[in-house]
Amino acid sequence: MACAACGPTRVERIKPPADLLVCADEPQAPDLPGRDQQAQRDALTLNYVLSLRDAWGDCRAKVDGLRAWTEGN
Repeated sequence: MACAACGPTRVERIKPPADLLVCADEPQAPDLPGRDQQAQRDALTLNYVLSLRDAWGDCRAKVDGLRAWTEGN
Protein backbone atom coordinates (compact mmCIF):
# COMPACT_ATOMS: atom_id res chain seq x y z
CA MET A 1 0.00 0.00 0.00
CA ALA A 2 1.41 3.43 -0.92
CA CYS A 3 1.40 6.15 1.68
CA ALA A 4 1.27 9.70 0.33
CA ALA A 5 2.47 11.13 3.65
CA CYS A 6 5.80 9.32 3.33
CA GLY A 7 6.72 10.83 -0.01
CA PRO A 8 9.24 13.66 -0.41
CA THR A 9 7.81 17.09 0.18
CA ARG A 10 8.55 19.93 -2.13
CA VAL A 11 8.98 23.30 -0.50
CA GLU A 12 8.60 26.28 -2.78
CA ARG A 13 9.77 29.76 -1.94
CA ILE A 14 7.11 32.35 -2.59
CA LYS A 15 8.58 35.63 -3.78
CA PRO A 16 7.00 38.96 -2.87
CA PRO A 17 5.45 41.07 -5.62
CA ALA A 18 8.17 42.82 -7.62
CA ASP A 19 6.51 46.24 -7.34
CA LEU A 20 6.98 46.14 -3.55
CA LEU A 21 10.74 45.62 -3.80
CA VAL A 22 11.81 48.92 -5.37
CA CYS A 23 11.39 52.35 -3.81
CA ALA A 24 11.21 55.65 -5.66
CA ASP A 25 14.53 57.39 -6.23
CA GLU A 26 15.60 60.24 -3.99
CA PRO A 27 15.27 63.55 -5.84
CA GLN A 28 18.31 65.57 -6.86
CA ALA A 29 19.06 68.59 -4.71
CA PRO A 30 18.27 71.78 -6.64
CA ASP A 31 20.95 74.17 -7.81
CA LEU A 32 19.93 77.25 -5.84
CA PRO A 33 20.37 80.80 -7.17
CA GLY A 34 22.03 83.52 -5.12
CA ARG A 35 20.51 85.00 -1.98
CA ASP A 36 19.32 88.00 -3.96
CA GLN A 37 16.63 85.69 -5.46
CA GLN A 38 15.20 84.44 -2.17
CA ALA A 39 11.68 83.79 -3.49
CA GLN A 40 13.03 81.47 -6.18
CA ARG A 41 15.32 79.75 -3.62
CA ASP A 42 12.34 79.19 -1.32
CA ALA A 43 10.22 77.73 -4.14
CA LEU A 44 13.00 75.36 -5.24
CA THR A 45 13.65 74.30 -1.65
CA LEU A 46 9.95 73.66 -1.03
CA ASN A 47 9.66 71.55 -4.19
CA TYR A 48 12.73 69.56 -3.13
CA VAL A 49 11.37 68.92 0.38
CA LEU A 50 8.00 67.83 -1.04
CA SER A 51 9.73 65.50 -3.50
CA LEU A 52 11.73 63.97 -0.63
CA ARG A 53 8.51 63.40 1.28
CA ASP A 54 6.92 61.75 -1.75
CA ALA A 55 9.90 59.39 -2.10
CA TRP A 56 9.73 58.56 1.61
CA GLY A 57 5.98 57.95 1.38
CA ASP A 58 6.46 55.64 -1.59
CA CYS A 59 9.05 53.58 0.25
CA ARG A 60 7.04 53.52 3.47
CA ALA A 61 3.95 52.31 1.62
CA LYS A 62 5.96 49.51 0.03
CA VAL A 63 7.44 48.44 3.36
CA ASP A 64 3.92 48.37 4.81
CA GLY A 65 2.79 46.41 1.74
CA LEU A 66 5.58 43.86 2.22
CA ARG A 67 4.64 43.51 5.89
CA ALA A 68 0.99 42.91 5.00
CA TRP A 69 1.99 40.48 2.26
CA THR A 70 4.22 38.43 4.57
CA GLU A 71 1.60 38.36 7.33
CA GLY A 72 -0.95 37.08 4.82
CA ASN A 73 1.24 34.19 3.67
